[in-house]
Amino acid sequence: MRLQPQPTERKINKAKKKKMTTPQLSYEDFIVARSRTNPCISGLARYIKQPPFASASRLVVVDYPANDNKLPTPQEITAVELSKLLACPNLSTAGPRPQTRVVLVENIQPQTLIILGQILEVDPVFFAGHVNTDFQDIEKVPLPPSLAFFPSQLAEKGFLYVHYQQVIDLGNSSTFDALPYALKTDSSPPRNVRRLPPLSGKQLALARGCCSILSRRISDGSWICLILVDPPINSVIATVNAGNITKHTSKPLHGGFEDFVQPAPFSSFEPATGNIDRNLQDPPHQRSMLGSLVHYFVNHRRLQGFSANAMPSNVLTMGYYPIRIALAEWVLYTHLASRYVKFYEYTLRDVHIRLHDSDIVDLQRWRRRCKQSQHRLALLVEFVHHWRPHKHQKQRLGDDNDIDKQQQLWDLVLKDIGFLQSQLRDHSHSLEQMIPVATAMIQLLDSRQSIAQSANVTRLTYIALVFVPLSWVAGLFSMSERYSPGGNGEFWVYWATALPLLLVVLLLSAFSRMQRPLESLNNLWERFER
Repeated sequence: MRLQPQPTERKINKAKKKKMTTPQLSYEDFIVARSRTNPCISGLARYIKQPPFASASRLVVVDYPANDNKLPTPQEITAVELSKLLACPNLSTAGPRPQTRVVLVENIQPQTLIILGQILEVDPVFFAGHVNTDFQDIEKVPLPPSLAFFPSQLAEKGFLYVHYQQVIDLGNSSTFDALPYALKTDSSPPRNVRRLPPLSGKQLALARGCCSILSRRISDGSWICLILVDPPINSVIATVNAGNITKHTSKPLHGGFEDFVQPAPFSSFEPATGNIDRNLQDPPHQRSMLGSLVHYFVNHRRLQGFSANAMPSNVLTMGYYPIRIALAEWVLYTHLASRYVKFYEYTLRDVHIRLHDSDIVDLQRWRRRCKQSQHRLALLVEFVHHWRPHKHQKQRLGDDNDIDKQQQLWDLVLKDIGFLQSQLRDHSHSLEQMIPVATAMIQLLDSRQSIAQSANVTRLTYIALVFVPLSWVAGLFSMSERYSPGGNGEFWVYWATALPLLLVVLLLSAFSRMQRPLESLNNLWERFER
């Protein structure tokens, strides 16, 4: 007799079979599922399905040892090595187990994104905010996370997005006359590049940039900080007629942003040495965002306001240098806006040479661009206010001096952001006021052209008044040889008929022109008699 399995055993067997037959879900499936509840992730869902981009990713790991006296050592690794390091937090690129690990990823590829998201269990909203930074039409695509969420919601999530606009130099403006306004970078993900009106024969453009930061504490008590950065913009891509793609070299205007760290005096000056990659040791204006951050993290970590015993207290601690770099880029951007305020100042002398219909479009673009920039800075201000150290944290952290220093540090940052916001508001207001001025200038130019055209028509009328009677008389006589010049001597008949007719036509034309002045004189005479 065969024993029947108990109900509990049946459930266990069914669960085992279901577990064996159910396929294991991947991080890509997780992104697709989340995009149904958060439409702002749909751009990320499309991005991870794209093939690998031509430009490769760069990954640098900076391990901060528990011993505060030792300098952190940056190490450039591959995606395979990164997955091993993240899977085993106790491993280190050099030396003992780190207390804080900073992972910097430049030009993130879809496969690298999946590895990071799966191992670190990152919310897809974080990656979506880095991949999708465009302000596209709402009827075509969903909003990006920077617009879909309130600033307070992004701050609560701990996702720090440091947006900036980089001013790039494309060279001689004559080579870009036939190219479109909208360009792209060859990075991963591609960033928007907007071509500006030429200045002094030089073609400038604005390239969007983003640095995304996420910091969290892992199971063994150590910290890991993930920083996603954009690569340097060495070339831009333009799509011309019939889908043809052209590539053009580019470089940061005047070498890039200004270094904001107090330089060493001449007595302590010495060339950089060590085993760090030469690309990571170049001066700040010659480095990429990745190289600049590695340089600051290694050589100026004290300025961040943290030590090995308290590192990092929150995501804002690791975001100090990215924010400072972005603010340096914003300074150049605001002065460029000021330069275009001067560029769009017209005079009546050169209005017919300089003013074009495209200027109205450019002014409207600048107005919209300044509003978007103010929104980016407002997000940053909200994040700093949410995560900056407060006085009530002194008792918990036990170091009043560190808290006071960090408060002073972030107070200065907030003042600088407020200064940039006021500058953008002023330039936006100035550019907005120029729109009706330029519109009035165009109307004035059109009226001048109409007056010139009417004067030309008047001249043609006078010519017609002379030649129409003469030609009519010539047609009346059919201009046979008898009445033609050099004929039988009867050419005087043509003139005897044509000239009186011409005089009659001219007198009638003059009378019609003099009718209004005569009526005016008549009215004045009647008033005088009264």
